[in-house]
Amino acid sequence: MSASRQFGPTTLNDEVVDAFSDRVKGRVFLVTGPAHNGLGDATLRALARGHPSTLLLAGRTPASYAPVVDAIKSIDSSIIVRVYVIDLNSFASVRAGATKILHKNDRLDVVINSAGVMRSDLNDEARVVNVSSGAYVLGSGDYSDVNFKTRDFDAFVAYSQSKLANVLFSQALAKRGITSYALHPGIIRGTSLQRDMPPEAIEGLFAGAKARGFVFKELNQGASTALVAALDPDIKRSTGSGGVLEDCKIVETQGEGARKEGAAEELWKIGEKLVGQEFAV
Repeated sequence: MSASRQFGPTTLNDEVVDAFSDRVKGRVFLVTGPAHNGLGDATLRALARGHPSTLLLAGRTPASYAPVVDAIKSIDSSIIVRVYVIDLNSFASVRAGATKILHKNDRLDVVINSAGVMRSDLNDEARVVNVSSGAYVLGSGDYSDVNFKTRDFDAFVAYSQSKLANVLFSQALAKRGITSYALHPGIIRGTSLQRDMPPEAIEGLFAGAKARGFVFKELNQGASTALVAALDPDIKRSTGSGGVLEDCKIVETQGEGARKEGAAEELWKIGEKLVGQEFAV
């Protein structure tokens, strides 16, 4: 049964893993952004139910995801859990972390980017899942000044552009033969995502979303779309790669920035220039 018929906006994370347990058992998953009470945390706890061989956690502050490691071990003590301290604000840290991951692990089956982007060699069954946001549709696609050096900084513009970059990056990977999807997880209550926003801004955000009829999700539902993107074989068979998911199903890619011809390749080249490396993928 396809994900679009089986799952929806209220699907629980555990329901997705239970449905695709054969695609979790014995496999190796890398999840970035594993901080406690975040989507990475929820993703890892759900995956642990499916008895993977190895769960790799990549984050900046070990203390923030120590409870997640304990939770994984309490679910299945046989799972190999490896923790990598990687600061996604530092290219040097990302490079060093990637080298350690590839040296220690003979394969990666699925990469779920809840906090950033990491590149590694993949096989035909592997997937890269980029957690984006519905705000990607507001991104202009103009990456000529990604660091706001020649214009005033606007936090929401920066956020929208970064979420659009997630979508375009998945498109670029798809063109290179790597199965990749971007997704809007929904509006999730109970995470630390809004930790840097003033309370009045958070209240305004949720009030506006409620007025527009958006469905609010709890943390135990928030990772379900990412898990479908990572596990459901029907998605690739029916739609190929490079699409956007919302509420556990592929949806039409919206916004001029995401549909502009050549935008994904343009961003890919900008990314290579910023990191100072070309990727032969």
